[in-house]
Formats: sequence, structure tokens, C-alpha cells
Amino acid sequence: MIQNCKNILKKGLVLLSSIILVVSINSCEQFELPVAGSIEDLTPPVANFSASVGDDYLTYKFDNLSISATDYVWDFGDGKTSTEVAGANVYQGEGTYTVKLTASDKLGASSTFSVVVEVVKPITPPAIVPLILNPSFDDPGDDGKYTAPWVDDNLGKTIQISSSSSFVGGKSSKFPDANGDPRIAYQKDIAVTPNTDYILTYYYSIETGDPSTVTVAVLGGTVTSPAAVAGATIKKFVGTTQVGKTPFEKVDLAFNSGNNSAISIHISNTGPKTSYVEEFSAIVAE
Repeated sequence: MIQNCKNILKKGLVLLSSIILVVSINSCEQFELPVAGSIEDLTPPVANFSASVGDDYLTYKFDNLSISATDYVWDFGDGKTSTEVAGANVYQGEGTYTVKLTASDKLGASSTFSVVVEVVKPITPPAIVPLILNPSFDDPGDDGKYTAPWVDDNLGKTIQISSSSSFVGGKSSKFPDANGDPRIAYQKDIAVTPNTDYILTYYYSIETGDPSTVTVAVLGGTVTSPAAVAGATIKKFVGTTQVGKTPFEKVDLAFNSGNNSAISIHISNTGPKTSYVEEFSAIVAE
């Protein structure tokens, strides 16, 4: 009887061991054990960046604002990519581009962030058309001689006016004998757009006789002394045609304003014969 009980107990233990073994095997098949030494990624990367346009509307800079990342892949939306930390790209033309940044860490975690960039050529405002005051010299001072805007006592003597010589009637500026009584006309603070092509138009005449000239110069900015005129001159025309008080010669003086936002017009003459100048106008060159 006792022997039978021992046999039954032995068989039970064997069966129980088999069940435990099967459960253990099935457990191994269902669950993977962690790799030795591995740690949980407590700070996964977060991709982020800001976009800004450069001086050229086609050039963009992308500042990387990602956190917890070590590697980066940029897709600029035009077929170009980069693995640099900061992004920069020059686009070939206007358009809408989706810029994407993928940031990842050494544990294999990654994050993606994207921004839509509108590349648009800025509208250029129209250039300033120069406004020349009293362009026909028809508004003299009370004493018959011009004051502002054509006179500057630092640069020369007040010009005269003439009613007997005029291109369109009315009056014109008069420059008598320059050998004994030199005169100048000078108008400053004429607003222009920098780096723009202009055409200054005016008319002049010189009485016949001994050689004489009348010079119109476009100056950059303003000057305060006769010695500074030459250095400030952007463009000038020296008129030499002598036909008497009439007819007048037309001059189209083309110039570029350079880096100036304002110009001046300076008129002077040489020689003994009287010169006349009037009808100033200026346009933006096409």
C-alpha cells in the first residue's frame, strides 16, 4: 500500500515538472528579455527649427531648435538635403517649399518637424522722380535776382535773370561775363532713389563771340564750398555751342545716383560771353 502511494507521488512530481517546463518554454516564446545594460530613453528627441530670409529673397537660413538630438537630416523641399546642424539653402526661383527636419538620437529615436516656406520676389517700389523747384527761373526775388532755391552764398554770386532770352517765353537764368563777375546757380536737397539711372534735361544758349562755356553738374549730396564741387560731381556737361540768345540747345544728361538719396544741381560759366539756362526736368531712365 505504501509502495503504491510512493509510485503515485513520483508520477505526480514528474507530471508537475513537465507542466512547469512547458509553461517556462511558452513564457520565453511570448516575452523578450531586455538586453543586458540597456536603459529606457527618458528624453527622446524633439525636432524644431525657425526659418528666416536673407538679403536675397532666394536665400534662407534655418536655425535648429531641436532638443535631445545628435543627428539631423534636412530636406529643403527643392530636392536638396543636408546633415549639418544648422540649415541653409539658396532656392532657384519663386515657389512654395516644405522644409523638413528629422532629428534623432543614438538610441534610434527620431522626431520630424516641417515648415512651409513661401519664396516670393519682393515688389520694388517705383523710383523717386526728382522734383526741381523753379525749373524755368520764372520766379525771381523782389530785386530781380534769384534767391532760394537756386542761390547759395557760400558757392558764388547771385545769378541774374533775363526776359529777352528764353526757350519757351518768360525768363531764364543769366550768366554774364565770367572773367570779371563769375556767378553760379545751385539747388540742393533734390530727393532721388539710390543706385537709379536718371536723365536730367535742360536748355542753354551762349552769345556769339569769344569762346565761352556754361556747365551743368549733378552733385552727390550737398557741398559747402567751391573747392568741394569737383569731388562731389557725379556727371556734368560743358556747353560750348554759341548761337546767340536764341535758339537754345537741348541737353539730356544721363547719370546714376549711386549711393546718394539726394543730389544737387550746380551751374557755372566761363569766358566773356553771356550764357542762359532754363527748363530743367528729370525723369527715371527706362
